[in-house]
Amino acid sequence: WPRQCPNDKKVTLSYCHSYRQLQTHWHKFSDLPTTTQGATSAPNQSPNAARARMESSTSKKRHRQEDAPSSSSSSIPNKKQNSATNPLQDVPTTLHYQVSYMHRQTVTHSATSLRHGYVITGSTDGVVKFWKRTSTSTSAAAAAPGGGSGSSALGGGSGAAGGSNGKGGAANTNSRCLEFVKSYSSHVGPLLALCTSQPNGDSAASIGYDGVIKFYDVATFDVSGMIRTNNAKSKKFRLGRHAALIEREDLYLLVSTRAPTREEWTMEVKEKERLEQLMKQQQEDDSDEEDGPLPEGSETKKKADIINGRSDGGMVPPGSILLFSGTNLSPDPVRIITYHATPVTALAYHSTKQWVVSGDASGVLEVWNIPFSSSSAGEDSASTHHGPLPFESKLDTDLYALIKKKTYAIDIAISETSKERGGCGHFAVYSSDRKIRLFSFQHCKLVCIYDERSKVYDKLLSSKSSATGIDAIEYGKRAALEREMEDAYLLSGGVSTNPVTKQSLSTVTPTSEGSNHQHLHMTFDNTGKYLLLPTIVGVKVINIQTHRVVATVGKGDASSLRFLHLCLCPGDAKINQQMQLARMGGSSAAITHGSGSHEPNDSLLVALAYGKRRFYSFSHHDPLDKDDAAGELDEQTILARDILNEAPDASDLLEASHMGRAGDDPDSSALLTTASKAVLRTTHGDISIKLLAPKDTPKTIQNFIGHAQSGYYDNVVFHRIIPGFMIQTGDPLGDG
Repeated sequence: WPRQCPNDKKVTLSYCHSYRQLQTHWHKFSDLPTTTQGATSAPNQSPNAARARMESSTSKKRHRQEDAPSSSSSSIPNKKQNSATNPLQDVPTTLHYQVSYMHRQTVTHSATSLRHGYVITGSTDGVVKFWKRTSTSTSAAAAAPGGGSGSSALGGGSGAAGGSNGKGGAANTNSRCLEFVKSYSSHVGPLLALCTSQPNGDSAASIGYDGVIKFYDVATFDVSGMIRTNNAKSKKFRLGRHAALIEREDLYLLVSTRAPTREEWTMEVKEKERLEQLMKQQQEDDSDEEDGPLPEGSETKKKADIINGRSDGGMVPPGSILLFSGTNLSPDPVRIITYHATPVTALAYHSTKQWVVSGDASGVLEVWNIPFSSSSAGEDSASTHHGPLPFESKLDTDLYALIKKKTYAIDIAISETSKERGGCGHFAVYSSDRKIRLFSFQHCKLVCIYDERSKVYDKLLSSKSSATGIDAIEYGKRAALEREMEDAYLLSGGVSTNPVTKQSLSTVTPTSEGSNHQHLHMTFDNTGKYLLLPTIVGVKVINIQTHRVVATVGKGDASSLRFLHLCLCPGDAKINQQMQLARMGGSSAAITHGSGSHEPNDSLLVALAYGKRRFYSFSHHDPLDKDDAAGELDEQTILARDILNEAPDASDLLEASHMGRAGDDPDSSALLTTASKAVLRTTHGDISIKLLAPKDTPKTIQNFIGHAQSGYYDNVVFHRIIPGFMIQTGDPLGDG
C-alpha cells in the first residue's frame, strides 16, 4: 500500500477473483515514489483502515487455501501437517470409490459406531451385516498375506502394474477397507430404519415392516434384545422409517409412525362403514324397546369409540412418535409423543443438548426435548425436562420457512459442534422441493439455502458452463435417472398427500421394489464445518461458513452411480494388534500403520447408490488415479474394486462378461441371456423394455444385450416416428 502519491496520479484497487488477493494497479509509474519510509497516509484513507483491508484479504486467501483439498498426486500430507492445517483430513475427497461390497438385495441403510470401529448395513430382504473397519493404507495392503511382491503406490512402487505379471498387483494397491464380521436375517421383509446409539455407539437397532425391533450389542456384534410391537396391549401403531437410539442411564428408542398404505386405508374405511351401520341398526333396535336408550357404558358407546379411534385398541395417529425402552423390552411404548398432526418425514437427534428436530408432511418443523417420563400420551408438560430450548417462542424462529414455501422435510442432518462462543451447531433440512436449508441452532434462524433443483443444472448446461463437467448426452442420462427417482417417491419421503382431502398415504409397501425403500441422507463431518450432500454430480463437500463447494467426492463414478445415503467414518480404524500379529505370522509390519505422520488416516465415506445392491467405500486412496498407479490402468484393476462376496445377479454377470471377468469360459456367452429387463434412455425420457424368457428367444436376447453392452445403440436417432402408433430406432446410419 503506497503511503503517499501525487495528486495527479490515480490509484485503482481491485480484488482478484481467483485468489482474493489485493492488487494495486498504477496508471503512471515514472513519478511514483519507490519507498514508503517517512510517508504519510493517502488522502481520505487512514493507515489502520488500509492495514485492516490487507489483513482481511490475507485471511480470506488463507481461509480459501485451507478449504482446498489436496490433489490426488499430492495426497500425502507433509510430516508437519496436522488437523489444524488440513481440515479435510477426515473427509475423503477422491474421484472414485476404493472398494464395494454386496448384499443379496438392494442396500437401503448404513450406520457406523466410531467407538468400536464397525459399519452396519441393511437391505430390503431384512438382512443386517456387520463390517469391521480396517486400514485403508495401500502399504498395509501390500504387506498383507497373498498381497504379492508389488510395493505400495504411495512409495512409487510397481502398484497395479504388478497384476499383469501375476504378482497380485491389484491386491497390492487396493485395500479392502472393511472386513465382514457377521450377518443376521433380522426381519421378514424390508428394513424401515437402522441406527446406532448416540453419543457412544455401543448399541444398534433395526426396525422392520414385520413390526419387530431388534437391538444389537456392537462390541460383541450380537443380538441383545427384541421387541414384537404386534403384541402391544395398549395401542396399535405402524412403525415408521425414522428412528434415533439414545444412550442415557437406560437405552431408549425413538420411532416415528407411518401413514397407512392405500390398501390399509381402504380396509380401515370399510371397517368404519361396517361399524357405523351396526351402530345405526343397534340404535334403531333400541328405540323400539320400551326401556329407553342404553347407558353410556353400553356396547354402542364402545363401537363409537372404535370408529373415532378413541378406544384402547384404536390406531395411534400417523403423526405420533413412539418412545420405547431398550432395557425392559416392553412392546408398549413408554411415551406417545404427539407434536405432529401429519406423518413424520424426517427426524434427527442432538446428543449434546438432547434435542430432537423433526418434520412432517405438512411442512412443520419442531425442536423439542424428549419426555422420558411415563406420563399419559399427548401431555407436553415434560418437554422442558432437559433444559431450555434454543428459543423462547417459535414465532421468533424460521421454523415456518417450509410451510411458507409449501414444502416439507425429507431428511435432517445435525452438526453438534460450532466454533461460535455459546453456539450449539447447525442443522440442515433437505426438503421435497430439492432445496437444502441450513439453520443455526442459535434461535433456529435460517442461514443459507442451497438449490439442487434440475433447473439449476439445466441453466448451467445451457450457458455452456464447465461447472458441471458433463456434456449434454451424459446430463440427459442423469436427468432421466432423477425423474425415475421421483417416480419411485424417493424424493418425497415415501408419503403422498391428497391436496383436497389432506389425507396422507404411504407410497412404499413391503412388496415395493428395492429402490423404493431407499431414502436420501446427508451428513456433517466431525468438525461441523462441512456438509456432505449427495447430488447429481457426486457428493458435494460444502463449507457452511463460506457456502462454497470445496470438493466433489465420487465425481468419476457419478456417471453410473447416483449416490443417495451417506455415512462418514472419520479417524483411523481401530486395529486389534494381537490379531493382526497372528495373521501376519509375527511380522512387525502389522503394527506399523499409523506410526508415521506421512500416511493419511483411515477415514471412510460409505455411500449407497440408487437401485444398487452394493455399498461403496471412499477413502483417501484412489485406485484409479493414474498419478498413484505405476502403470496403465487395466480392466482387472477396475474390476478388483467390486468384491463378489455374494452370488452375482444378472447385472453383475453382464458387467463381468463385458469387462472380461468371464475369461475364456466357452459358456460365458450364456451369461448374456439372464437379463429380464432393459431401460432405453432417450432425450425425452426412459423406455422400459421387458425381455422374454431365455428359453423363448435366447439368441435374440443375446444379440440385443451384446449390442447394448458394446455401445452399438449409443447416440442413435429414431429414424421412423408415427405419432400414436410406433417409433423405430437401432440403425447407426439413421436411415432405416
